[in-house]
Amino acid sequence: MRKKLSAVIAHALHDAGVLVATHVPGYGASEVFSEYCELSNKELPISFNEEVAYSIAHGASLVGGRAASLMKVHGFLKACNSVSDSLYAGTTAGFVTVIFDDPQGTHSDSILDAIAALEGIGIPHRIGTAHTLYQDILRCFAESERFQIPYALLVDSDELQQLVELESRCFSAYPNPPYLRDITQHVLCPCFSAYQREVLAAKRRCADWTRLQTPAIPHIPQSLPERWKPVAESYAPLFSVFQSLRGAIVTGDTGVSSLFAFPPYNCVDIATYMGGSIPLAIGAFMAGFDDVWALTGDFSFIAAGQLGLPEAVQRHIPLKIVLFYNGTAETTGGQPIPAGTLERSIRGYERFVRYLNDPSDHRELERVLTEARDADELRIVIADYR
Repeated sequence: MRKKLSAVIAHALHDAGVLVATHVPGYGASEVFSEYCELSNKELPISFNEEVAYSIAHGASLVGGRAASLMKVHGFLKACNSVSDSLYAGTTAGFVTVIFDDPQGTHSDSILDAIAALEGIGIPHRIGTAHTLYQDILRCFAESERFQIPYALLVDSDELQQLVELESRCFSAYPNPPYLRDITQHVLCPCFSAYQREVLAAKRRCADWTRLQTPAIPHIPQSLPERWKPVAESYAPLFSVFQSLRGAIVTGDTGVSSLFAFPPYNCVDIATYMGGSIPLAIGAFMAGFDDVWALTGDFSFIAAGQLGLPEAVQRHIPLKIVLFYNGTAETTGGQPIPAGTLERSIRGYERFVRYLNDPSDHRELERVLTEARDADELRIVIADYR
């Protein structure tokens, strides 16, 4: 059976058992995504930002759902903040990003060296050719799942109209691997960074990283650096209530709130870059976990987290968000955030917002967090620590 190469890629994604697919419009990516939606009988929305699209797919793969993201090489460079962190956090199920190159600059504002970009960021990758592309995709998923690391596949967009022979082979007969909570791998923070670098180096060598000695897990707040202890102590009443209301998956950003992944609270399962918690949580929801929370700080939310909100709304995901409102960038030294910046960032989502005016009040915490947990739509709980 002869098919256009764009359809062959779509068949490979379908046959690989992709559960969550994201895509940012662009030449090549859009054609394949359209073919994939038609083949899978799905009506999937577009994404607006490549970092968010990549993070959604990464979140799905971390909790055990095979995932793919489709984007141009120019967009992949925008996503590299998330890409870099995904290498250190790893995956559970296979995660492949299909990157569409425009080597002649026919459909782009500039010509990029795609191979140099992939090698520079250090993501394992293959360069697809027309007659091997179907098998290339299945191999990427198999290797991603075996080594628990994201993979990339580079495709020349100018070849997508070629007709090639399609020989289907169903990789999806293999069940998705189960999710197991492992904060030493999935929560990026200074306490685990040396270990996570060792793990990544072992994966790149195709070595057995499971033999590496895992680091000791700190306790909060006594094990934290002195400069973070006052902030963590102020957050403790909220987490004392939250730990009994939390969902199946809780995602976080790089920041003090994500350190409550540690005992005795155990309130965060996955954390990557500043602003990543919301798209990661969306991916976890799309992979089948319907009780998902995202924790973020005001600086992280303003910087990048707000980019995930349109994705949650357009997909009608009843995501629960706790936003720690300090008015400062606590993780990086307490730099002040101009007054009113957060309020302007959430103005279009006011109907979903609930306030914790006194985050130390146990009754208020229980009332607001319980209402958010039970809501069948998006909730953004703003805990005001100013």
